Amino acid sequence: MDALSDVLQAIRLASNVFKRAELSAPWGLRLQGGALAGFHYVVRGSCWLTVEGTSAPATALSGGDLVLLPLGHAHTLRDRAKSPVRSIETLISEAGGDDVLRSGGGGPTTTLISGCFTFEDRSRNPLLASLPPLIRITSDEGCAVPWLEQNLQFIAAESASPRPGSHVVLTRIADVVFVQALRAFIERLPDDSGGFLRALREPHIGQALGLMHRQLEHPWTVESLASKCGLSRSTFAERFKQTVGEPPLGYLTRLRMERATALLRAGATLADVAQRTGYSSEAALSHAFRQWAGTPPGAYRKAQRETRGARPGDSHAHGAAAARAPSIATK
Repeated sequence: MDALSDVLQAIRLASNVFKRAELSAPWGLRLQGGALAGFHYVVRGSCWLTVEGTSAPATALSGGDLVLLPLGHAHTLRDRAKSPVRSIETLISEAGGDDVLRSGGGGPTTTLISGCFTFEDRSRNPLLASLPPLIRITSDEGCAVPWLEQNLQFIAAESASPRPGSHVVLTRIADVVFVQALRAFIERLPDDSGGFLRALREPHIGQALGLMHRQLEHPWTVESLASKCGLSRSTFAERFKQTVGEPPLGYLTRLRMERATALLRAGATLADVAQRTGYSSEAALSHAFRQWAGTPPGAYRKAQRETRGARPGDSHAHGAAAARAPSIATK
């Protein structure tokens, strides 16, 4: 079972490689924080990365390095500590329709490819919630991950001379690079590390996570999961809670509720949602959903329909529908 692949399926990742930047010293670039996760690939040259809102010191980057900022922290890139900084929005505005951003004082050049990822329901995905503010994959580490270095070089070449369809190609390759970078990060975690990321590498617990993600509709019990993983019920339950941070059935319920909300947003019937999330009846689904989200599933689906049906620019209609929609933050 590939637990990482199964967990990643729930992320619903979308990427947008937005610009290639050719920056001559002295230069500085600031990106605002927000819901988007940023990434930067240093094609050539070097720079310093400072992540705001953390106690981490500035990180030195050199050619071939890849950095991900999965939590969307604001950050600054510059050639030296005291170089003046400009916002990415200003550079994009000045570039007009040009695919390449250019800035700096005419000294040695650093070339970056920068972009962003968006995640649906990021706050409720245990993998994303367990990531640090900054993930750095050095050029040496990139070489050790199959195809990562080649994919990064392909992105660099494609962005240097864009052709028809380049944007689509780059965004899809960027999705692959994100997964490869996560794989590299997880594989280098110390054996004694804890948390959800470590659980993916633990053979028994990783297998259980894969089973739950892959066969969500199956009537799993602690006993049946333990049996599949080759552990006693008590050992499995204790080890799962230790590594994942919550009991097996608590994790399973949250997965089912997240799937249920996605299906309800898409307009699925209650009977279909119940069948696809492992509940024996609409009544069983309604009881579980009301406990988790604080509202019946039918009311949630109706509120989502009204929100989608609000006319663009009709802020009153949209606001009213949004107010009736339940909060479904992780519980």
